[in-house]
Amino acid sequence: MKDDPALQALWLPLDSGRIALPAHASGVFLNARAPVSPRWRSLGCIQPFRPDFDALARMGINAGPDDDGIAVGSQSLVLVLAPRARAWCRALLARAAQLCAADGQVVACATNDEGAKSLEADFMRLFGSGAVLSKHKCRVVWASPQAVDYALMEEWLHAAEPRQRGDGVWTQAGVFSADSVDPASALLMMHLPAGLSGNVADFGAGTGVLSRHVVRHCPQVRQIDLYEADHRALQLARRNLDGATADARFHWHDIATGVQERFDAVVMNPPFHLAGKRGIPELGQRFIDVAADALQSRGQLWMVANAHLPYEEVLARRFARVDAVAKHAGFKVLHAAEPRR
Repeated sequence: MKDDPALQALWLPLDSGRIALPAHASGVFLNARAPVSPRWRSLGCIQPFRPDFDALARMGINAGPDDDGIAVGSQSLVLVLAPRARAWCRALLARAAQLCAADGQVVACATNDEGAKSLEADFMRLFGSGAVLSKHKCRVVWASPQAVDYALMEEWLHAAEPRQRGDGVWTQAGVFSADSVDPASALLMMHLPAGLSGNVADFGAGTGVLSRHVVRHCPQVRQIDLYEADHRALQLARRNLDGATADARFHWHDIATGVQERFDAVVMNPPFHLAGKRGIPELGQRFIDVAADALQSRGQLWMVANAHLPYEEVLARRFARVDAVAKHAGFKVLHAAEPRR
């Protein structure tokens, strides 16, 4: 918890007794992360991001990827760790207001550099008023939902519902590249060969944009497996691959843990950030290692990345052939074949 200041701050008003709750309070934690304060281990935790979900499960915490089945107005306590995407954060606040009992409490927290000021402003708009605590370079806000602006609540919930863009792709607030195809994926799709065949995997598939392109432009692909850590994005990918000519399979999975299947080709636009603003190039390097392990002996990897990322060394170590296919607008397309075990 020392490395997670938002969690440290979130528990302060609860563990210090500043928030009064019934003796046997029921509660739910939206966008939850481990570790959970020992006093609150009975909370139901909602976390759509697989690595964080797995960390909760390892602690024996009752966790799920969504809040389906939780009755409106049934919770004495609703906690929210605010995500960076403001529309999704607003939707979580609105959902918290829905789930919380009239005499309960909603508590939300964000770090100062991840939108704490916006969180406080939005919280006060929705709940009418609230208490504020600043600690660990974070801001915690809480209130009872007795003066909720219900029109605003419905507006924010509606704004974060799945929607179909003009290009036909299903999207949602808070998923990667929600408003349009990201330029890196667009560059990769320009250079993917139509001759891809057999069983193909899409690592870090997001909403399925790359997979959708593959099944539409590579007629010899029999099966495509989409691996994605964001449960929300994966549900959108199911919509975006609806009616695909190839057999599409969907895996809510953390690629960093490896995969068991074997493929003729892997396509990917590996993530560069997990949370916050700090880049994590080693995550993309791990994607390359997993791809090399998952490919057949004559398999091939097609990937795109920010031009400055240090991927060529691990590619040269793990593949017999590596080619720089294209470089444009700060991105590079790389092709590797014949993985080394």
